[in-house]
Amino acid sequence: MSPLPVRLLVCVGPRCDAEGKGRALLASVQQCLSQAYSQELASGRLAIATRDCLRLCTRDPVVRFEPSGDALSDPSLDELLRLTRAALADQDLALSPSYD
Repeated sequence: MSPLPVRLLVCVGPRCDAEGKGRALLASVQQCLSQAYSQELASGRLAIATRDCLRLCTRDPVVRFEPSGDALSDPSLDELLRLTRAALADQDLALSPSYD
């Protein structure tokens, strides 16, 4: 069984997107990850999606990682890259054959 894809859900609800901050973060995430992980995005191992509300309201944009469920308020691109790299590495480990 293959592991679930790594997904970043960017909230663009009314609070997270106040003053366009949610959509600005979404654009930055899309650009950054498309440069760093184009193959993973093309294969479906990594996906970026939006939600109208993640119900994790702050005054800053929120991003939730799946399948872990980790959520970050106003994350930096460096932080998102680090977490994405770690999630993809975990996915690779799950795909590796086990030799018990």
